[in-house]
Amino acid sequence: MNLIAVAVAGYVAFSLELGLRNSFAIGGGIAPSFVFVLCTILAIGAPGSLVLWICLVFGVLTDLTWPHEVLSGEPVTIVGPYAIGYLIAGQFILALRSQIIKRNPLSVGFMCMTGYFVAQTVVVAIYTFRWIYTPTMPWEPTHQLLQRVLAAVYTGILGVLIGFLAQALSAALGIQPPQQRRSTRPIY
Repeated sequence: MNLIAVAVAGYVAFSLELGLRNSFAIGGGIAPSFVFVLCTILAIGAPGSLVLWICLVFGVLTDLTWPHEVLSGEPVTIVGPYAIGYLIAGQFILALRSQIIKRNPLSVGFMCMTGYFVAQTVVVAIYTFRWIYTPTMPWEPTHQLLQRVLAAVYTGILGVLIGFLAQALSAALGIQPPQQRRSTRPIY
């Protein structure tokens, strides 16, 4: 895997997410995540140990990118919820990647949707615990979870669309497809 290409792809994904998030938003701010689609493509084909580190770094960068409003008025940056959420979602995708057809765009979309749902569930759980412990930010757990479930579906749709380019993107990132085992026994 080419880490420089991954860094460039991460920069492009964060740029798309910051620049186009409001344009793609529907309803009450439900928008897809370009960064998580990149994490999913990496998790489907890259070595497991690197995937977890990349998911952790992308999660920390997501935490630093999106500050949260508090009741005092100034936005606050909280590092940790997305980092842990992306890390757990990366492990979830690593656990399921042997069960999918890696070249199918629907598989990429399904993994984007379910992985992003796992990540957002962790994020909502962490923020809810923080809100119970110190209620300094406006937070409604049920509303947040519902919005993030819809965002996971939207990210899955984006994953299907990007899944058509996933093989070319994987080659550009230096992700080698796994070698198929050849059987020496004849099949009767």
